[in-house]
Amino acid sequence: MLSSELTESYGGNREVPVDLFLQHDFAEDATYQEGLAGIIASGALEGKSEEEKADIVRRSELFYFNRKYGYSISLEDARARQCASALELSAEESQPTPSLSSIPPAPPEEPRTLTFAELKVLIEQGKTDQIPNNRIIPNELNKSPPSTSAASVRRKPWEAERP
Repeated sequence: MLSSELTESYGGNREVPVDLFLQHDFAEDATYQEGLAGIIASGALEGKSEEEKADIVRRSELFYFNRKYGYSISLEDARARQCASALELSAEESQPTPSLSSIPPAPPEEPRTLTFAELKVLIEQGKTDQIPNNRIIPNELNKSPPSTSAASVRRKPWEAERP
């Protein structure tokens, strides 16, 4: 079933593709498992922490699912829906407030890309500290002494000895 058919069958709900992604059984999907085996064989997971490995696997699942069904689900969409699902489940368990251990950790907040207009407003208001990845560069030269070259001076073509 194509993505448009899936979305139409659910009344055009935009959350349905994310729900379908979260419900997809990647462990039983032979095509996905072949691709995952290729990722593992390439050494992409070597030397990574468990969190980084899980992130790489989740990104591969998203890539596969988006390609197979024609969606464009982002990693943030999937994480947000997964957190919302976890909160819904904890609310259904009739607990007045969900415990902190049952709530999955919030995804690390990535700085979003500002538009030119937003950037202009922040600069005009003097709020340069709110600009993501903005660094303050000191207005002075390096105070350490310069290094000395250890390489010999290269001879010019007309200075080279002729055989």
